Amino acid sequence: MIEIFKAGGIMMYPLLASALTGLAVVFERTITLHRLPSPRSCEKQLNDLEAEFDKGGLEAAAKKVAKGKGVMNYVFARLLKRFDTLAAEKRDLTQRRKAIGVTLEATDPITKFLSQQSDLNEFREDLLVTIDESVKGYVGRFLPALATVGSISTLLGLLGTIVGMISAFNSIAASGTGDPKVVAAGISEALITTASGLFIAIPAVVAYRYLANKADSSRASIELYAVSFANTLLAQLEKVK
Repeated sequence: MIEIFKAGGIMMYPLLASALTGLAVVFERTITLHRLPSPRSCEKQLNDLEAEFDKGGLEAAAKKVAKGKGVMNYVFARLLKRFDTLAAEKRDLTQRRKAIGVTLEATDPITKFLSQQSDLNEFREDLLVTIDESVKGYVGRFLPALATVGSISTLLGLLGTIVGMISAFNSIAASGTGDPKVVAAGISEALITTASGLFIAIPAVVAYRYLANKADSSRASIELYAVSFANTLLAQLEKVK
């Protein structure tokens, strides 16, 4: 194996780096995706967090998710942080308007209700975007790197083929075509890098498809409970108003 690696020339080193990167991503993602919580576990985490939130508010909920691990705690933490930021921005804007004597609050009940619903819809849309980004970021982490390994390995193998053929033709130009040994090294280098690139790319593409499908299938249940918690936060916002 070592002799084959040496015979492949300089392009075998980036191919080796690609192979090691792909193996690391496959190993890490396989473990992470197989450790995703079941729907029952997600529901339990949601109920525990909502109970803590009802008892101690945002601060208590934030402390609870900070102590936990896993995708649900990660998404809940992102939601709490984003909700707190949105609420702080809203309060700051209201205070600044009051400071300069500007008021945009409606006086009649219908207009006031519609204004409140508009604010809630803006909050809801922002929280939904946060959920989508956080879940994708957790379950799909490093998968783009694996996809890159699958595509770049073939190109590296092709580049090695070109380098090997150039070496073979240079040998022919220098020594003539009388001795096959003159061009054997260049041709061998060309074929080894091509085979190595395909040997790395094919499993990488298959693994990427499998892990990407598994990540997509797991997103639905996670997002369901995250949206439920987002609704709890919005309900609390309505109470404050």
